[in-house]
Amino acid sequence: MAQSWKDWIAALYRQSYLRLYRVAYRLTGSMETAEELTQDTFLWALLHGEELMTHPKPEAWLMRTLTNLVRNEIRRLASTEISLETLIPIPTPEEDRGLVELLPAQLVEEDRKVLILRFEQRLDYREIADRLGISETGCRSRVFRALERCRRLLGST
Repeated sequence: MAQSWKDWIAALYRQSYLRLYRVAYRLTGSMETAEELTQDTFLWALLHGEELMTHPKPEAWLMRTLTNLVRNEIRRLASTEISLETLIPIPTPEEDRGLVELLPAQLVEEDRKVLILRFEQRLDYREIADRLGISETGCRSRVFRALERCRRLLGST
């Protein structure tokens, strides 16, 4: 008789959890993060049950999913936003020369535009994304890259 989905996934969980947790802990160095990512791996397994059940090596599928989740978490933690105020002094309303005058002349127009929308007009990422017709994630990336280029042009590291 064929094994039910619930029994199959429960057995896979019991068989794989500890190994996945140990790998996640080794890669992140955090017990809490390792536990969360291991649980997230099994949530993905539940969401992609048919694909996983027909996969020739379900444990390898789980391991690949876990390593992708770990990479995403490491990227997320590494991509903290740089503050424009740490690069150039933002004028007070009395001085108000405008941010455009303070940005490096070599900065491309697209970078200028996104920095002005974010820091001079104080729009949030969703508002900027709507104006530019891009996703919020794409907007965050553009602001981050523009700040990086601005930092490079100003000679800060």
